[in-house]
Amino acid sequence: MQPAITHVCPKSKSEAEQLRELSVVLRTDLHVSRQLHQQQPVYVVHDPISFRTHRLTLQNYQILVRLDPSKKLGENFDTLVKQQHFGPEDETFYYQFVMQLHQLGLIVLPISNGSKLFEQNTRQGIAKRRNKILGALFLQIPLAHPDMFLTRTASRMKWLFSQGFFAIWFVAAFAAVSIVFSRTDEFFKPFNSLLATENLPFLWLSFIGLKIWHELGHGYACKIYGGAVPEMGMLLICGTPAAYVDASAAWSFPERWKRLTVMLGGMYFESLVAIPAVFIWAFSANPMLSSCAYQLVMMASLITVLFNANPLMKYDGYFIAGELLGIQNLRGRADQFIKDGMKKSFLGLEPKVTTASYRERIILLIYGVSASIYKTLLVVSIAVMIALKFPLVGLALAGFQLTKTIGTGWLNLGQYLLQSPETKSIRTRAVVIAALVLIVLPLSTLIIPMPFGVVAQGVVAAQTEYYLNADSPGSFAQLDVMAGDFVAAGTMLAKLESPEVADQYQVTRASLQEALLQWEVIRNQDVAESSRYEPKIMELKHQLLESQRKMGALELVAPGPGLVARVLPKSQFGRYVQVGETVAIVINGRPLLRTWLTEDQLGSVDRSPGAEIEFRIPGQSGVTHPGKVISIESAAEQSTLNHALTILAGGEILINPQTGQSLKPLFQIDIEPTSETVLDLSNHGMRVSLNLPRRSQSIASWIVQRVMRFVDKTLMA
Repeated sequence: MQPAITHVCPKSKSEAEQLRELSVVLRTDLHVSRQLHQQQPVYVVHDPISFRTHRLTLQNYQILVRLDPSKKLGENFDTLVKQQHFGPEDETFYYQFVMQLHQLGLIVLPISNGSKLFEQNTRQGIAKRRNKILGALFLQIPLAHPDMFLTRTASRMKWLFSQGFFAIWFVAAFAAVSIVFSRTDEFFKPFNSLLATENLPFLWLSFIGLKIWHELGHGYACKIYGGAVPEMGMLLICGTPAAYVDASAAWSFPERWKRLTVMLGGMYFESLVAIPAVFIWAFSANPMLSSCAYQLVMMASLITVLFNANPLMKYDGYFIAGELLGIQNLRGRADQFIKDGMKKSFLGLEPKVTTASYRERIILLIYGVSASIYKTLLVVSIAVMIALKFPLVGLALAGFQLTKTIGTGWLNLGQYLLQSPETKSIRTRAVVIAALVLIVLPLSTLIIPMPFGVVAQGVVAAQTEYYLNADSPGSFAQLDVMAGDFVAAGTMLAKLESPEVADQYQVTRASLQEALLQWEVIRNQDVAESSRYEPKIMELKHQLLESQRKMGALELVAPGPGLVARVLPKSQFGRYVQVGETVAIVINGRPLLRTWLTEDQLGSVDRSPGAEIEFRIPGQSGVTHPGKVISIESAAEQSTLNHALTILAGGEILINPQTGQSLKPLFQIDIEPTSETVLDLSNHGMRVSLNLPRRSQSIASWIVQRVMRFVDKTLMA
């Protein structure tokens, strides 16, 4: 019988035990500069091979510079302990940082890190596959190595960065801005037609040219101050090419003003185009040249402000903000700060790295929230713009991004709560939170009703309203009342004059009298012959009656007693009044609130009799008054809408300005204030804000309904 053999697995060595006996190889080609960050010294290490820049704290830099290649890593650590740079308890941190230096390529260790590299490559591959579709919209293509070209030409461009030229630039920029402000209306008037079809080729070409010039600004600034510019290429943003350069060597400049100059170099170069273009636009007599200059100004200023100068996007403004605030990797740190805050609030986990100050925490919180909201709005805006031209493509892009964002977030959160080593010690609590967030919360949207009502704009109306519109065109000639007067039924309010109507009346009357005389003469001679004149006489009588009606319509009288709410003022005497134009309004009865809703809005409103609403009066925004719905009916096609609610007066109701008809079917809702003392007839026509009750509808149902309406409108557009 063979004796039993016991296999004992060797105990795996810790990271410290694996590295203690190794020696390090230091790189001598690294460029190191000392900078101040929040009044603390930091050391920026620039790798001339990978063109990457790394920022090290003083403690981390002490490790790097005290690594002796002739000693083993364990001996180097013992030396640091003896010199009191570290304590024995810092050994784990020491070896972890040494491994980070090795992975960044700043030192070389005689180890094979294949498993970690394979794992890192796998993660990068997954991330690339996830972003493959959206990555096609923002494709980066390296094209050239401009360093030698910039080196040869930098001496010719150096004068652009001199103090003397900057003084000239400042005066010219101030003059250009003054011209724009002095002619603001003229400058912004053609803005709406900027994207007209005939302008698109020039805008597209100027955008490409300006972006190349912009990136050369970064490149020359970096080269003039001693940095290398290893790469220049093209970004495809939704199919539109835009240049880029790698000026990351500027991060190693010790002087902050040099780093900021490189960051501002692109926008500075664009201003060298925009400033002369302003003068050409303002003083050129050639319409074509002036139009091209205007488009250049808008491209070099508007695009720069919206994108390059925007700190919420990772362009120039982002890096400038990080430099001025003294917070590097602003977006990454803001995201991590918010994640740490959520971990602490919901899971009780303390962050691994504590933010230095209260100021920095406030900045990271505001920036993180703002950047997340902006990113979402930007993606939605791009999808909407694409959908307006290519509905299916835009909707597909929006659906993909929505699914990707929600799905990826849902999976990552579930994996973190249920599988992460960080939540292992609080797994029960993490499981409960995962169930609440990933299961209970989504299901609750199927049950919880929408908590908000339907907000709409309304006006103060009256129980009885008489709109006295002009039935006949004429000149405003007479006014017998003033706004605010009480009048009885039949009271003359105003009068119009129309020589054409008066002349037509006199001509018709004379023609009728002549026809009657002829008829009398012929009837005495031949009764049968006289019957041929009778149809003409009847026609002239109808024409005379119509002329009399038009004459009478020129006099506007009150059809009933009431208050004159509005009437054309005397200052408009002689003005020509069109048919259908309101000359006066007479009101009576109790004051009401009135609004008009579209079919979509009405479908979300509780239409039960007596439904209670809330409204606010201008100047009393902090006070809410109650009311109840008394009627809902379809609005007439011809506009009886209050002018204050239409787009012509800054309202939301879309109407055809020529016909006065609404572009969509509308429904009129009348509301009675609960308190009779809140409003009176003198408030007629005043705009109020209404909060109408929403019909019972779950949050999920409301979201689906809104999405389906948007899809239908997009496909039918």
